[in-house]
Amino acid sequence: MNLSIPEPTPPKAIARSLFMSFDTEIDALLGATRARSSFQVDGAGLAVAVIDTGLRVTHECFAGRVAEGRNFLANDNEQGSDVTDHNGHGTNVAGIIAAGTHDERRGIAPAAVIVPLKAVPAPTFAPILAALDWVSENADRLGISVVNMSLGASGVNMVNDAEARSSMPELANILKTLNDKRIAVVIAAGNDYKAFESEGMSIPAIFREVISVGAVYDSSVGPRFYVSGAQAFSTHADQITPFTQRLSKSASPECYMDVLSAGAAATSAGADSDTATSVQDGTSQAAPTVAGVVLLMQQHYKRLTGELPPISLMQDVLRSTSKWIVDGEEDDNVVNTGKSFPRVNAFESMVALDRAIKLGLS
Repeated sequence: MNLSIPEPTPPKAIARSLFMSFDTEIDALLGATRARSSFQVDGAGLAVAVIDTGLRVTHECFAGRVAEGRNFLANDNEQGSDVTDHNGHGTNVAGIIAAGTHDERRGIAPAAVIVPLKAVPAPTFAPILAALDWVSENADRLGISVVNMSLGASGVNMVNDAEARSSMPELANILKTLNDKRIAVVIAAGNDYKAFESEGMSIPAIFREVISVGAVYDSSVGPRFYVSGAQAFSTHADQITPFTQRLSKSASPECYMDVLSAGAAATSAGADSDTATSVQDGTSQAAPTVAGVVLLMQQHYKRLTGELPPISLMQDVLRSTSKWIVDGEEDDNVVNTGKSFPRVNAFESMVALDRAIKLGLS
């Protein structure tokens, strides 16, 4: 099974003078700005483990908020602390979650601590398993409450997790362990929809214990063409991206995709310099927006209760407060399902969570 970063377009670097306000538009579409201001949350006191290609730890977007990192790649200083990001993907993803700047690159949870765990690209899931085990062992010490995994197995489209549990018991076990510890694992649904044009998700997004995320456009960004062959001839806010693997509750009652979120195009930190910016498309970019929203929700819940919320509660709240998007209203070249899928709304999720806490329903 070939482990890859589910990224439909290569990382793109842009000069600061050419900033586009995609990140601002993501914030607005998801109601994140309103959620932060209304509930006075920013991710402070919590940490997110980003299992990815590494991180430019000296980047201005992360100043003073990068905890210790680990490198789990056998061919790149395995088990060392060098998490240099030679790809740019991990730096972009971490910025979407927690960039602390006040420009277009601001993250959803700009005060959260980042724990970079370098584990991709890799030919197997071994580095991922090692990274997840490390999270389980070090979460209490570092305050890790969320794990973001913008990665998956290429060429995989599953409708339930039975085969994955059978063939990958170690992965199933560690995901259950983290779920039981109330550590939210947020995973990209996958970018191979064009190859299958049928419902399903990649591994490990298919596991029921995780929060799986597909991508929508946050605004009109013109036509988009991807190496997979997926094409969007025109784009608009809340349009499902043609590459997004998707799985409805009606098709898979236990393992469906939790939510859609903004993932094209996402402006964030770049790995080329300490001030660099990058723009990328993918479910890889949608997942970290939801990881950021989860951090905001956890901060509020912990403030009122003294503990982290159950993952099942987070999943229910995220989904029940979403805006529903019809898969069939796109101008693209893929076969649409005709079903509706939920797109996350950070503010409404915070309102519902606050109500549940105060009514004693959580």
